Amino acid sequence: MKRFYLMLLFCVLFVFKCNEINAQQKPIWLDGYYDETSTSYLKVLVGTSNHSYDYARENAVKQLFKDNVIDSDVEIKMYGDMFDIRSNKNVRIKARVIAEYREKIAYDHICHILVQVAKDPSYDFDKVVISDSYPFSARVFLPGMAQIHKGQTAKGVCFIAGEIAFVGSAIVSHALMKTNINNISSTHNSSLKYQYTKNANTCQTVRNISIAGAAALYVWNVIDGIAAKGEEAIHLGQNNISVSPYTDFNSTGIALNFKF
Repeated sequence: MKRFYLMLLFCVLFVFKCNEINAQQKPIWLDGYYDETSTSYLKVLVGTSNHSYDYARENAVKQLFKDNVIDSDVEIKMYGDMFDIRSNKNVRIKARVIAEYREKIAYDHICHILVQVAKDPSYDFDKVVISDSYPFSARVFLPGMAQIHKGQTAKGVCFIAGEIAFVGSAIVSHALMKTNINNISSTHNSSLKYQYTKNANTCQTVRNISIAGAAALYVWNVIDGIAAKGEEAIHLGQNNISVSPYTDFNSTGIALNFKF
């Protein structure tokens, strides 16, 4: 029984440790990422320079041009995170920086840029959000599922294992308690009656603690599933909630649409 509670304590400490790990990690898109919508696409550019990050960044941006035309005469205009690339061959690329990561290896400055490129310079950009916050999901009511959905697999497995252990302990201890209670009436030996009574009381205590532990862990799982941050994710497209008027043969009104 001591090993059982030591294992549960380890799971609890591990979950706390998972919450504390928030060190500066490399972005999820760093090793390559590509996605697209109807009007734009996202890709990762990498530039290197032994002079400065500015040169590395410019070299990264120029990579966009290599997919369209080989031209040494390239004009790059920057407007904050927006940039416009043109050449004397009448090629134009409209793009913007979504995220940027810089590193230095030996004498080389390396710039990684996640860019959103319009498929046509006249198109508007779709909404792109990189966030570690996740919308509410019914997964929070299943132990560990919300954590796994957020990319925190180890934490989710600990919640699942903890619930299984607590519920299993409650079931087993309840069954043992019933067995010992039945054994009390099956013998006239006073010492055996005392031992069965003692065992039944112990099993009842373990059952009650296990039920309380399962309930507490479940509540913690729900709160953590709603409030805790997850791994960063890239969300493309429009807002998850939209409001629009509607009309049909029977009624008119306003429709609230949820995008899952």
